[in-house]
Parts: sequence; C-alpha cells; structure tokens
Amino acid sequence: MRNGKGMIGKPVVAYDSGEEFQTIVDLIFDQESNQLLGFLVDEGGWFSNALVLPLTNIQAIGADAVIVASKDAIDSAQEFPTIQSILERDNILKGTRIMTLDGRDLGTMVDLYFDPLNGAIEGYEVSGGIFADAYSGRSFVPAPDTLKIGEDIAFVPSETADLMQEQVGGIRGAMQTASGKVQEMAQFTGEKAQEAGQFAGEKFQEAGQFAGTSFTNAIVNPEEQEDFVLGKVSLKNIETNDGITLIQEGQVVTQSHIFAARNLNITNELYKAVGGSATAKLGEKLTGAVTGVGANIAIEQAQGRRVNKMIFTPEGSVVAVEGQIVTPKVIERAKENHQEHALLEAVGLTTGDALRVTGSNVGQQVKEGAKGLWDQVKETASNLQDHGSHALEDRRINGALGRPVTRVILDRNDDVILNVGELITHQAIAVSREADVLEILLDSVYTETPTLSLDDLRAPDSGKAALT
Repeated sequence: MRNGKGMIGKPVVAYDSGEEFQTIVDLIFDQESNQLLGFLVDEGGWFSNALVLPLTNIQAIGADAVIVASKDAIDSAQEFPTIQSILERDNILKGTRIMTLDGRDLGTMVDLYFDPLNGAIEGYEVSGGIFADAYSGRSFVPAPDTLKIGEDIAFVPSETADLMQEQVGGIRGAMQTASGKVQEMAQFTGEKAQEAGQFAGEKFQEAGQFAGTSFTNAIVNPEEQEDFVLGKVSLKNIETNDGITLIQEGQVVTQSHIFAARNLNITNELYKAVGGSATAKLGEKLTGAVTGVGANIAIEQAQGRRVNKMIFTPEGSVVAVEGQIVTPKVIERAKENHQEHALLEAVGLTTGDALRVTGSNVGQQVKEGAKGLWDQVKETASNLQDHGSHALEDRRINGALGRPVTRVILDRNDDVILNVGELITHQAIAVSREADVLEILLDSVYTETPTLSLDDLRAPDSGKAALT
C-alpha cells in the first residue's frame, strides 16, 4: 500500500536510458470506480495539453522513484478519455470533508492510500471527525464501494462509520486492558518459555546420537562456519588424522586454514576450536521458532484495534496507517512483510498480551513449531551421516586399490574372489560388493611396508599405461 501524498514530487525514471525526466505533480482519481488511474506530471497551459502517466504504464513504484520502461510511458491526457474527463471535472480530494449519508462527520481528507499494483483505493486519512485519535487528531476512513465527491463534501455510506469503530474500546481502553494484565501475562509467557526451554533441553540430549560433524553441519552449514572462523583465534591445536598440525592454539585462522580444513572435511573442528557452538546455534533457532509461532498466533488479536502509529516496510510501502482499524487484510499484509511485532506494538499489545488472550493451546503450538524445526535438523543430520558414510567408504576403497590382501576373500558360494597376496582391483571391489563381502575385503588390506622384492610385488602383466 502507498500513500498519495508520498507520491507528490517523486521523480519518474526511464529504465531504458536511466534518465530522470519527469516529476509527479498530482494524483488522478476516479470516484466512480474508486481507483487511482495514474499521475499528472505536467499540467500544461490548459488540461488539453496536460501530460499524464497511467498506472498501467508503471513498472515499479519505489521508495525514491517511479520506474517506467521509457519516456513513451507518458502521454497527453487527450489519449486517455477517462483521465481527460476527470481532469476537466477538477475534483479536489485534499481538504474535502467526508460525511456519512446520515450526517456524521468523519473528518477532513488529508491523504489517500492505494494498492500500487491495481490502483484500488484502500482508504483515506482524515483530520478531525468523530473518530479522531485522541493523540494525533487523525483517523482512517476505509474506502467504500462508492464515494460521491461534491464541491465541499464527499459522501460515503453510513456503514462506513461502523467500520471505523474500534471493537475493543479505543486506544486508551486497549492500553489499559494490556496494562491490567501485565502480571498475568508475565506468568503466562514465563510458563511458555519454560516449556520451550525444557523441550530444547530434551532435544540437546538427543543430539548425542549424531556424529559431531553431522550434528554441527546440520545446525550450521559449512559456508556459515567458514565465515564465522575467519580472523578468529584458535583456542586449541587441531591435528589431521596423519598427525599433521593444521593450526596451533593462539593462532589466527586464515583463508589457508579454511581451505585445508575444507579439503580434510574437518571444518566443523575448526568452527568449534574458535568457540563456535552448534548447540548454542540450535538454541537460537528454537527460540526463533518459538517467537515466530507466538507472533503468528498473536497477530490475530490485533484485529479490530486502532493503529496508533504508521507502519512501513523496509522498502517504504505502508503496512498500516495511523488511526486505521486493523482488518484481516492488514494482518495479512503485516505477515507478508514480516511486520507482526510492529503491528502488535502499534495497537498497544505485546506478544505476551496477545498470546494470553488467544488461549491455552498456544503452548502446544509453540512446542510443535520448535519440534518441526528439530525434525528438520534430524533429517539434515541423517542425510549428512549417510553422505559421510559413503565418503568414508570411498576413501577406504581408494586406499585399498593396488594393495594385496592378507586373507582369502570368498563369495557366498565359497568361490575365491582374491587369494592371499593378490592385488585388490576395481573388479575385485565390484564383485565383493555384489557378494556383500566388501567390508571383509577392506578389513583385509595389507597396509604394512612390504619386505618382498620388487618382482614379488609386480602384477603378472605389464600395465597398459606403462612406458614401453
């Protein structure tokens, strides 16, 4: 959602040339369809010479500029009969008083808010009127299906006033309600935090069943581990399986250490050596899961309450307007833009307040949310274990190829696959795997330095890749 006042003065930029070539002067609003049709960029000497930018020709409305494909997006108002007719009527929205058909004054129009994708008007910000906020003097009139704009007054259906009535007794009432429940809320949220902590503790104990590498990589991906360790000081020595020192205690981790750890598949050891903790990271994720589930549940309690301050997205679009009554559409917009906490705060509620109102089933939903995260962790760790097992087997096979065996390797029919002293070949690996005796073969590799002569170690045939 965008506000009309914020559009005035925005530059128009052509995408093909990157040139800033026009500026928004005013909004073109159709009261019949309750739609924003576009923008006036040049009033000209007479309206027949006015230049306009139809909403359909806009590629994007950003925080700092309006983007169009090219300069051709702007044309004479005469090319758009509906827009030309509106300009000739010269309806002015700003400063117009809005009244219901039964005579209730809703305030003087200050601004309008619209959907930037289709131009639909969502509502009007007004000053004064029977629903004016006690602190700012503003309120928000939701857009009716029809708006009749006269010379001094714009009329809306009587039902519009019902949509502006806060269902929980106004801002002060909402704040008093929240304040009166502080002690009760604190106890409630404390109980839920304790339940979540107990759940997390149980899961940490389960973590013992995973191999260290799998568990660490399941919680913190290796790329994140590498980013974490760079430039940090190692708190202990790390040695490879061959007894070579990768890094010494007190040494600063460099990119060379990271590359070496990656090649040796011990990035997780380097991560832990500089103080990285998979369990601490898991705790953060579980806490985030609890908070996220809680906020998602709590946000529904904002419905029907009046917003006491503007809420923007990081890109500058509007989530909710000061004085606006929260509707399901506003809640959905807050969720889409991850502004749940901001919306709760803007209506005078904390997550704990809203959760308490929601009911006692919250604790179970929170636990289920954390459990879902843990199930993902376990699945990732299981996949990593499988991958690690295959990688270990491949290393053992590569180390066995070309070496003699120390025992007779038999298949299930007691046929000899390899005799004592015969060299392990790729074919022997494949046959042993098919006969389900690969593990026996790999446990029978002769790894000592042989005392045999060179002739004893030679294969009977010359190698096909040998020099002749």
